[in-house]
Amino acid sequence: MLIPVRPAVCWQSSLRFQSDGNGVGLHRLLVALCLTIAAIMSKEACAQTTRDLHTTGEKPVSYDEFGPQSSANCLVVLHGVSGLSMPFYKDQAAYFGEHGFHVFFPHYLDATHSPAATTDHYRVWAQVVEDLVAQCHQLSSVKKVFLVGYSLGASVALAAGSQGVSVNGIAEWYGSLPDEFFYQMKGMPPLLILHGERDANIPIDNGQQLVKLCDMKQLHCDHHFYPDQGHGFSGKALEDADQRTLAFFAAN
Repeated sequence: MLIPVRPAVCWQSSLRFQSDGNGVGLHRLLVALCLTIAAIMSKEACAQTTRDLHTTGEKPVSYDEFGPQSSANCLVVLHGVSGLSMPFYKDQAAYFGEHGFHVFFPHYLDATHSPAATTDHYRVWAQVVEDLVAQCHQLSSVKKVFLVGYSLGASVALAAGSQGVSVNGIAEWYGSLPDEFFYQMKGMPPLLILHGERDANIPIDNGQQLVKLCDMKQLHCDHHFYPDQGHGFSGKALEDADQRTLAFFAAN
């Protein structure tokens, strides 16, 4: 499995200037002030806070928050089966936080005894998503709520979407809709389907089937398949997928 690597998006600056008596010191002071403000804004976007989620399930689940808490857009980011051990997923959460989203990053695998992709586990994980989405809607600043999922997280997002979770859109990266949820589908929010044609883990057939489902059910869906990508995106494909995801959220 390809492990994507994203450049760090968080930074901070510490500068010290001394006036030379010719006005240059004032100019440098203003520059330092601007950099300090930018650093504060960057730290707000990238700061991580961990909280406990009050779920309807039996086991407690924690989640991390990124981005401005006053944002009108709430985003639930769902990691893959590797969970917190793969830095890429938190990097993605920080990336969307930097782009103005109030990001919720749940440790949803904690809700079950194992990460096995069974129907019962999907139901538990989808319930975690639904509980967190409900928490998003309780925030007075929030106007829209979105989901983005990666691999197993994308499948969890699709399972929740099929059961009518109240979100404005789902961006699914190289996932699949579990069979049981296909047969019991109650609806689906607008979808962005992104998949690599060389994916040997969750083959491209799954993405193509989602496109067919969109046509059959007359759902609002966008999709893009990357000919040179496997299970996970890297390089220009990763940059493109991020931009497509941001544009999809902006349009919905």
